[in-house]
Amino acid sequence: MMGPATQARHKPTERERSLRTALVFCLVDVALMGTAAFHSNSLTIFSDFLKECGDAIAVLAAFVTLRAVRRAPSQRFAYGIGKLENLVSMSVVVLMTLGAIAIAAQALYHLRHPVAPHGTVPGILIFTVYAFTGFAISLHNRRLLKSQHSPIIASQAALWFGKGSFDALMAVSLITALAFRGNSWSLYLDPLASLVGAAFMIHSAWSIASESVGDLLDAALEETMQFRILKCLAAHFDDYELLHKVRTRRSGSRIYVELFLEFDPQLAMGQVRERIDRIRRSVGDSLPGSDVTVIPAEETCYGEG
Repeated sequence: MMGPATQARHKPTERERSLRTALVFCLVDVALMGTAAFHSNSLTIFSDFLKECGDAIAVLAAFVTLRAVRRAPSQRFAYGIGKLENLVSMSVVVLMTLGAIAIAAQALYHLRHPVAPHGTVPGILIFTVYAFTGFAISLHNRRLLKSQHSPIIASQAALWFGKGSFDALMAVSLITALAFRGNSWSLYLDPLASLVGAAFMIHSAWSIASESVGDLLDAALEETMQFRILKCLAAHFDDYELLHKVRTRRSGSRIYVELFLEFDPQLAMGQVRERIDRIRRSVGDSLPGSDVTVIPAEETCYGEG
């Protein structure tokens, strides 16, 4: 029989359910866009098909990673494998960048050798539906981030916002090209829209990378989080003598806080423990999903480490 803690670890989280829904949309999108690309010669539709294949792989990797991260810490990985979220987010960056480069290369070729697209009506319908879908999934992921930080969900929010923007742009460009297909300048709308879409992908990739790299390098929490910690310490100022150092970092969705505090040497160990528990609970309540450690320290033995 599994205990409550074990059952909780095996129960799918809201983040997993969100990614599972996104994965279903990605697979359907790949199938529909592949069909539309097969029946048309539009670079815009073919570029989006390539992008959707990469996005589906990225979402699948994120889903599998969250299931792995949910496991309890092992003896080898005492802090868990939360940084795997950051590594997968960086793999999403690589896929998005490669897709953008491939799209840009094809777009530049078609700018030099323009071709009139045909069979674009199915693509227009698909782009329109999935533009709304992409924005809806991105908004849902951003709502999840308000309750708990997660590098994977943050990267997925950026990914789906980029997808929604890309699909909306592609739909507009195809509609415009179809409406003005008798004009020679309309031949350039297809590759130009693809270039702008590639720029959206690069921007989204940069946003993901800038956040994931900091966590991989154990960067301190942002100032708003630091202020919450200092506010809690100020509320418990009478429980300790001196604050020597606050050390923070992220590991996936977990936050680790280490407080080096000096206590009155005249206090009994039991009294110090009671004060430590009060401070830990206060900081933990202020930062959901945090692991707070209070370390009694003296300036002479604390050092700069």
